[in-house]
Amino acid sequence: MNKTDTIKEEIDNDESTAEHEQQLATELELISLLRENKDILQRHPDLLAVLEVPHQSGSAVSLIERQVSVLREQIAAQDKRLHQLMDVARDNERLADSRHRLALNLLAAHDLEDVTSIVLDMMSNELSADHAVFKLFSTDKDRVEQSSGLFVDTADEALNAFKTMLEQKNTVCGRGTEEQKNYLFAEEAAEIESIAVIPLVSGANLGLIGLGSRSPARFKSSMGTDFLSQIGELVSASIALHLES
Repeated sequence: MNKTDTIKEEIDNDESTAEHEQQLATELELISLLRENKDILQRHPDLLAVLEVPHQSGSAVSLIERQVSVLREQIAAQDKRLHQLMDVARDNERLADSRHRLALNLLAAHDLEDVTSIVLDMMSNELSADHAVFKLFSTDKDRVEQSSGLFVDTADEALNAFKTMLEQKNTVCGRGTEEQKNYLFAEEAAEIESIAVIPLVSGANLGLIGLGSRSPARFKSSMGTDFLSQIGELVSASIALHLES
């Protein structure tokens, strides 16, 4: 490329840049005008029929058609969100009913065996747990031996698998460790893909409830645990009452 061509190219580039800057300035002025005069299309309705907006299909549509399309998309999104909120409301109502029935049943329980039966029945039927276990802690070895597995020795080293959650008194959901699943579900441990562990606390740790599912998505670590924790509080209060009697 000779010197003359180079100079010509530079002039063309300068002109192109100037045109671009002028176009940008004009667009900014137009945007400012529209924002300051939001009723301009009401005062000049004929513009609606001639203004065009590029469409994904490559064709152009009138502004009215584009506005209608956008409104339909917004309505569809709002409708979807409304249905999601309604589903959440129904789930919350169902959980509240379950918690209420559990409270009434626990009030009618005569002993720890009743409490155990009521809780395990609820966990299996209403929380869709494939397996549910109830473990109460005791330092009385005779009581542990005579309880058919309901009471467990607090000195059992296997409980170390639950040490952190028992210390923090938090309900925990997730895949669980092999040690946790083996302790809770014994022969069925191999088929358990997700678990929930609910500490039973009334001042001190009274025990725990273990829930197991064959589905890895049933008790995900990301799920909320408020409902399960509330169940744990109700059950803990009932257990403490019967342990004192």
